[in-house]
Amino acid sequence: MSKLLLKILILLIPISLIIGTTQVYGQEKRLKKANELYENEEFYLAIQAYQSLTRKIKDRNERAEIYFKIGECYFNINDYRKARTNYRRARRNSEYEFMAYYKTGLCMKLSGNYDDAIAQFEECLSLEPNDSTVLLAIESCELSLQWIEERSRFTADKVKDFNSRENDFCPTVDEKDGYPHIYFSSTNKKTAKGKKTSGITGEKFADLFVSKMDRQHNWSEPEPLDSLNTIFDEGAALITNDGRELYYTSCVKEKGKDKGCQILKASRVDGIWMNPENLGIVGDSISIGHPALSPDGEVLYFSSRKTGGFGGADIWYTKKGDDGNWERPRNMGPTINTKGDELFPFVRADGTIYFSSDRHPSMGGLDIFKAYKNDDNKWVVVNMKPPFNSEGNDFGLYYFANEEKGFFTSDRRTSKQEDIYYFEKPPLNFAFEGTVKDFDTENIIDSAVVVLYGSDGTMFYDTVFIEDEGSFNFKLKSNTDYVYAVYKSGYFNGKGRLTTDTLDFDYIFEEEVFLETTNKTFEIQNIEFEFAKWDLTEQSMINLNELIQLLRDNPHLIIELSAHTDMIGTEQDNIELSEKRIKSVVDYLEQKGIPGGRLVGKGYGESKPKIITKKYDEYPWLEKNTVLDEDYILDLDKEKQEIANQMNRRIEFKVLSNDYTPSLD
Repeated sequence: MSKLLLKILILLIPISLIIGTTQVYGQEKRLKKANELYENEEFYLAIQAYQSLTRKIKDRNERAEIYFKIGECYFNINDYRKARTNYRRARRNSEYEFMAYYKTGLCMKLSGNYDDAIAQFEECLSLEPNDSTVLLAIESCELSLQWIEERSRFTADKVKDFNSRENDFCPTVDEKDGYPHIYFSSTNKKTAKGKKTSGITGEKFADLFVSKMDRQHNWSEPEPLDSLNTIFDEGAALITNDGRELYYTSCVKEKGKDKGCQILKASRVDGIWMNPENLGIVGDSISIGHPALSPDGEVLYFSSRKTGGFGGADIWYTKKGDDGNWERPRNMGPTINTKGDELFPFVRADGTIYFSSDRHPSMGGLDIFKAYKNDDNKWVVVNMKPPFNSEGNDFGLYYFANEEKGFFTSDRRTSKQEDIYYFEKPPLNFAFEGTVKDFDTENIIDSAVVVLYGSDGTMFYDTVFIEDEGSFNFKLKSNTDYVYAVYKSGYFNGKGRLTTDTLDFDYIFEEEVFLETTNKTFEIQNIEFEFAKWDLTEQSMINLNELIQLLRDNPHLIIELSAHTDMIGTEQDNIELSEKRIKSVVDYLEQKGIPGGRLVGKGYGESKPKIITKKYDEYPWLEKNTVLDEDYILDLDKEKQEIANQMNRRIEFKVLSNDYTPSLD
């Protein structure tokens, strides 16, 4: 449990530990005093008292009980290394063995050693198989390891400007037109008002501080709110939306009086916080704290262990009555509250509630959770995961009203004490970059033009040059569809699509765009006809659609379409057959909207046998540059002759010019 909780909510968080009756002859008075300190949660003083007894007590089991209590004291002041040492010593007493393994596992978990923690929890299962608490602890560790590997849009960093060497926690912000003031609690030794130290931690009590952002966006040296601070604890504050009122938790101890922590309200008078008054939500003997207001200021949320809850500290709320007074508090219910502790509520402008809890599953001690209403008006609670949560205690979150940024408190491994962290969700950054290359040579094409069209109506140009390594680069917007086109004289136009609409993380689209030269002949694959026929098959029509799209993408091209046959039959018959076939192709293209003026059809019969321009893995006997003429084919066996004849039966096209001018009609 966080040191903060033990300071700010002294009466709010009682111990739930195993306390036995230890009989130590000759040491009863000293043991009684140590137990009193322990039960009063003055852990720092209790450690010293118990340690002096370990040297006196001879009974092994009784000494193990003392070690367990020392371990609990160190655990509650966040010294997990010393807590582990004492828990291990406590295992010598079988009565404490299970709990000692379990608490050692928690120490490992709270130190971020999740694999070691699982090993300790498995020792617990060997003593008490299927213990539900231990099984949940193992599941939490496994989920934590999984969450650490997940990506998050958010970043979180410790704020160096106003964190001290002591504990700094529970920030709240007065958002002043871009120059905010941040209020927080601190046990800063140099400037905190009280001189007394806490018997819980041995440290000073907490005071309220303020740090102001200047026009250069630098934070000022924190200053204590001396008009509100006392010699005891002040903390967990909030500023109302209009900046005129400050609600905060105040804990006052008076000898002989049963006083708890209360919520006070102060007003700003001539720039100074003054006139603190107790809201009177509950009686003085009941502790409440951690105020949070609804966006309209009509509902106040807070933490308390008052009766009627679900176990530990719960989140409660009270509504402002017509007379301006706060009504009887109500519990937030079992979806928000658990048998554990729910603390530090915060309500965002959209009504989402954030709070900290040690509920399952958590990564450390306290984790930050988010609660929102679903379509059925029921609360849904989710763990905020890293970077909000860590192996330590994470709490006291503040979200700016209309921005994806804010502050929270953590005592994670990057902090020696409790520190304030700044988080934000940076804008998404998208880019489209790449190179333009020749399809055949894979060399960079100089002076190619890349044009990017956005669905939002934007259009950008870039020209790639060899001296710039042939690269282009565009910045992209979120939630936008893009089409790009690449142009270079002597090449077919290139194009592509991309979208940022579904992307949740920064992303760079990297493309190598390959353009094919127009200075060569292309075979249109899989254009088939029935034997001695010239009607296009259904599949051939589908395959011609790629050529249609190419012509649409390159609207100024004029091409020659040519049909070729095999050597079977007479030369004249093959000429006539090829002319009829190429007419079928041209007719189909014209039907699909390609102007006839862009198409020149030619039937070559068997006069232009295919030249092998590449190696075929399936036909290793076909050497590159082989001409499939009649002499070559007749020297092949029957099976290979059929393959060669099939290759000669083909439809090809080549570019004649790039100067077609569409008709005005």
